[in-house]
Amino acid sequence: MSQALPEFRGYRFPHLNRLWSALCQERELPQLDRWLSRTLREEKAFGRRDRLYYADVLFAAMRYLQTIVLLEQGYKAQDVKAFPEFYRTQDASMTAASLWAEVQALPVESVLFWLAKITDTGGDWPREITDLSERNLFWSNVKQVLNKASMNDVLQGWRPSWQPLLQERAAQSGWQQEDCHRFVQGQNTRPPLWLRVQRAEDQAAIVEQIVGQGYDLEQDGDALKVVGERGIYQLPAWQEGKLEIQDWASQQISRAVDAQPGEQVWDACAGGGGKTLAIASAMNNKGAVTATDIREYKLEEVKKRAKRAGWFNVRRFAWDAEAPLRLPKEAARQNGFDRVLIDAPCSSCGTWRRNPDARWRLTEEEIVRLTQLQDKILSQAAPAVKVGGRLVYATCSWLVAENEARVEAFLAANPGFSLERQEVVGYPAQDADTMFVAVLTRQS
Repeated sequence: MSQALPEFRGYRFPHLNRLWSALCQERELPQLDRWLSRTLREEKAFGRRDRLYYADVLFAAMRYLQTIVLLEQGYKAQDVKAFPEFYRTQDASMTAASLWAEVQALPVESVLFWLAKITDTGGDWPREITDLSERNLFWSNVKQVLNKASMNDVLQGWRPSWQPLLQERAAQSGWQQEDCHRFVQGQNTRPPLWLRVQRAEDQAAIVEQIVGQGYDLEQDGDALKVVGERGIYQLPAWQEGKLEIQDWASQQISRAVDAQPGEQVWDACAGGGGKTLAIASAMNNKGAVTATDIREYKLEEVKKRAKRAGWFNVRRFAWDAEAPLRLPKEAARQNGFDRVLIDAPCSSCGTWRRNPDARWRLTEEEIVRLTQLQDKILSQAAPAVKVGGRLVYATCSWLVAENEARVEAFLAANPGFSLERQEVVGYPAQDADTMFVAVLTRQS
């Protein structure tokens, strides 16, 4: 299963060529969504459908970067039987920097050819492709040898070096082979847009408004999956601050906090405040939510979003996890927070579906660095939980090393806490990002 692309048409090739060439001028592998937002904003001649088309093609190419590079190299070598071993060898030594250098050296017509083959996209071919029959023959033979080598997943853009990590997740979560296959395939499709209603009493009217505007809509509690041709920013409910964009999996983390009106809650790694606002929504302006982050500019974003939503019980402080948080006086009076959420910095591999460039930056060294940081944040934040209170640890990662292994290490060092539950939420069970959440209780 690949993201479906419209057929390639010759009149689009000059624009694709120009956009891809501009992308390849970036010195380092760029963050594609930001690059596209900046670049397409300057393309005044493009209509909305043009922007969506070119964005879809570039996102698809980013998902299959390694496969495209190695198919072109294999085609040039013309040794089909050796291709599986060639792929494994190249994968083992490839870094984000070396991959990007190889991509920059590829002719754009080669990128489009292999992308069309991988995604089964028909249509026209660039005039520069003069060896079409030879390429088609190589493609047919490569699929056969990869199938014999049980390496079909590389045509899904899946690196062989990721397979042990996926097998570890499957063993931990009880995923069957079909779950793993669906998970791999799903990394090449973008998840849908999920919205969260700020106040439960507004939901029925907002649902009616969204459907009335011609959107397809599915509900899961106060989570709304919305599909439509138009952007949501023109919806009156959005303009009135009654809706937030928040992925389904992210909403499950906020639900796991289970904040109650009147409580003291700390969102330790608040980022832009998506979960902070969801927690505040559950508290209905009663009690207080303390939002902290090492990045002060993110806290300014929290301030603006909270004001827009009408939540006035959100407080903001910078916190760098170098020492335990100095408790606000209300929390200090009760010897800690009722709930503490640690949405920890992580590899973000659970968001690869919407951020495909991030997958190429995953390294063993980065995982080690992140797990050390996660342990540090857990250690520094845990004392702020009052006895009987709840500690929620979450990541947007599916790696066992960043999740269950961190919880296990924390519990070994902190016997005063007990584990209530832990699970991966989202994809492949739900069409969303893939995230992890663990709920712990402080016993003493």
